[in-house]
Amino acid sequence: MTENIARSFIETVSRLPNKPFLVAPDGREFKYKEVYSRARKFAYVLSSNGIKPAHRVILTFPNSVDYICAYLGLLLYGCTGILVDYRSRPDHLKYVYDNCEASLMVTPEKRAGFEEIPGQLVFPSNLDEYPEIPENEIDTDWNPLALIMYTSGSTGIPKGVMLSHANLSHTISSIIEWAGIDENDRELTTLSLTHLFGLAHIHIYWTRGGTVYIEEKLNDIPDLLNKIESERITSFPGTPGGFKLILDQFPEQFKEHCKNLKYIIVNSAPMDEVYIEKVLELLPDTRFYMYYGLTEASRSTRICYNEHPDKLKSVGTPTPGSEVIVGTSGDRLIDQIGEILIKGPHVTSGYWGMDSSEFFDNGWFKTGDLGIMDADGFITWEGRLKEQINIDGLKLVPGEVEMVLMTHERVLDCAVVGAPDELTGECVIGFAVVDAKPDKKLEIDLRKHCMRKLEVYKIPRRIIFVDEIPKTDSGKVKRVLLKERLRR
Repeated sequence: MTENIARSFIETVSRLPNKPFLVAPDGREFKYKEVYSRARKFAYVLSSNGIKPAHRVILTFPNSVDYICAYLGLLLYGCTGILVDYRSRPDHLKYVYDNCEASLMVTPEKRAGFEEIPGQLVFPSNLDEYPEIPENEIDTDWNPLALIMYTSGSTGIPKGVMLSHANLSHTISSIIEWAGIDENDRELTTLSLTHLFGLAHIHIYWTRGGTVYIEEKLNDIPDLLNKIESERITSFPGTPGGFKLILDQFPEQFKEHCKNLKYIIVNSAPMDEVYIEKVLELLPDTRFYMYYGLTEASRSTRICYNEHPDKLKSVGTPTPGSEVIVGTSGDRLIDQIGEILIKGPHVTSGYWGMDSSEFFDNGWFKTGDLGIMDADGFITWEGRLKEQINIDGLKLVPGEVEMVLMTHERVLDCAVVGAPDELTGECVIGFAVVDAKPDKKLEIDLRKHCMRKLEVYKIPRRIIFVDEIPKTDSGKVKRVLLKERLRR
């Protein structure tokens, strides 16, 4: 049986008890032994509220030390965690609670509008006054199911991705093997820790004995960049959108304050070549990594752009222990577009409470992503299978157009959908959030910007300016809502 991933934390506590593990946004440090004590106290809280090992417990928190202590506590006690973005609506939380048959939902505070959700518990503000659960009640090996992570449901009902301790252990060891993170590393994270990108880094750091500086979100960028330098941060993970914001608005501060970073790590979406080149130019001594994966198969490929400057469109080759192909299990494609399939010990066994066989092809997980594998085994992500736009037989994916729009200096966010067209079947419609009040001249300018970089059929027929792009809790565009807007 694979050990509970909390075992690696306990081993680090015994090895480095007085080493800082977490640093809160206000600068308070929490040593490994202190976090362990607080996690055991939270496990006692679970026990005293009638929770048993293998019960399913929802945590919905902003980034905080309390959240990590609660998460560790439920793992130590042998529960399964259901981690839900703190910004989620009450109806989504109620759906998750009912679907996974949760026994408890833990929040940092009582929240108006969430009263209909049963079994709520506010994280104790006086946690330090509680006793620690005895060590003989730490049940770290009994329950193999570590997490149920609900996918965004951008086109349908959210599904609960089951992730075992074995799945997570493989991801941890894989990243450690190729990225080389160790106990001397110090990471500053603004990523949501209820999503797997940010959470997996917490797993890695507690396994290696490093230190994580937690920020709630990407706010006050100049202050964050100063902190990266003053606190001798070595690793700074983020999303392409976050780095675009930094590089567009604060390139000189980024260059000055981040020059001693060992790693920059990007995930969640492809990054435009212009911004990859900019990072490599500004921080030539920093290793720049990109992951590709899904909640169902996290960190399936990786690339270090410093080592492959000719592969800036690629998301890399399979990580250690992962297998990735394009096509089907019986027809593997090279230099042709097809669906990306993944196999390996990190891949989910399926979705909670439903027959998951349709999502697998002879043991290969069908990602629903389109990609191209070249002769060297490098994957280029091309978009989502269900989001293809068909223009008179010519197909494109929204990401191709979105990446071009995002390179315009006025565009803060954007999305592209297909709309019905009598002559061509579909046409491209763009939605954009811009930095000031838009006008018709800006729409023309954006279309000209696309004309310089895209084939004619990919140029948006119209660009509609909006205040925000509707997205799921995990940041995926809700294209269904944008298409509904076009039908009004």
